[in-house]
Amino acid sequence: MVRKIIHTYLFHPMPDRVQEHFRSWILDKEHAREKESVLREEWDRLDPAEVFAVDERSYRRKLGRLHREMHVAPKARLITLSRRAAAVAAAVVVLLMGVEFFVVKHLAADSTTWLVTAENSKGRFTLPDGSTVWLNADSRLAYRADFAENGHRRVRLDGEAFFDVKRDTLAPFEVTMGELQVRVLGTRFMASHIDDFGIEEVTLQSGSVEVEHLHSQERIRLVPDQNCTFDASTGLMTVRNVVADNYCSWTGDSIVFDNMTLGEIAVNLEHWYNIRIRIESDVDPSVRISFTLRPETLDETLRIIENLTHYHCLQIDKHHISIRK
Repeated sequence: MVRKIIHTYLFHPMPDRVQEHFRSWILDKEHAREKESVLREEWDRLDPAEVFAVDERSYRRKLGRLHREMHVAPKARLITLSRRAAAVAAAVVVLLMGVEFFVVKHLAADSTTWLVTAENSKGRFTLPDGSTVWLNADSRLAYRADFAENGHRRVRLDGEAFFDVKRDTLAPFEVTMGELQVRVLGTRFMASHIDDFGIEEVTLQSGSVEVEHLHSQERIRLVPDQNCTFDASTGLMTVRNVVADNYCSWTGDSIVFDNMTLGEIAVNLEHWYNIRIRIESDVDPSVRISFTLRPETLDETLRIIENLTHYHCLQIDKHHISIRK
């Protein structure tokens, strides 16, 4: 029965409630040795060529990056058998990419916890202070065991996340990503640091945040419906007024575009699919269309837009789309 449960979970998409039950079950001490044995068998027999729709070089690069970020020590010992099984389960899941997300607890000297999402998934997590974070696809968030101690709540982000921070005036919440640091007391905001785009951005939905460039010490305070963007190529930080909801809608299960402009829809899609969309000069971004976005693929969504607008959507590469006549 243990083998059947684990195999079914690893190789089939599961709803949030089932994922929560599985994580609790895998950490339970009952049948701990059998659980660990089955998980190790899954790990040993895993063939990345059968799992990824990418080449093995890409697979090795991503796995290597995760290991470097976790500071993996070959001889590190894990504390208990159940936690050892959980770590193996997490390792198997990151290779299979068959579930929404997972948690890795690296029990080394720094006791860092990593929250990780796969390339085509997103996950919702509760931090030790009660704050909630949604991680977009292919993202990582790290925090130490002393996260809520010493008057600070610090996390490190690689990718994109939406934070609903529990207010605590005695312990500011700090997000470090790339060259920016975000400080808040209690608020809702989106933060993004994706190397492939060459930009870092923070969009405030409610409350107040302070964004600081770590090298120049330039500081900017945002109010709701403002976006701060740092361009790595120019070294400049810019602030503009936006509709914050368009930057944060990816946290839901669907988006209803009701008579919305093409420009607004493009912003939503950028964060839903982790892409960037360029609307060419011969296209009217104020054109309004309506449709509902559910788990459609990017290609399916682009075809919908083409049918509704009669414009052409051209995928330049994995992360960039051009909309033109």
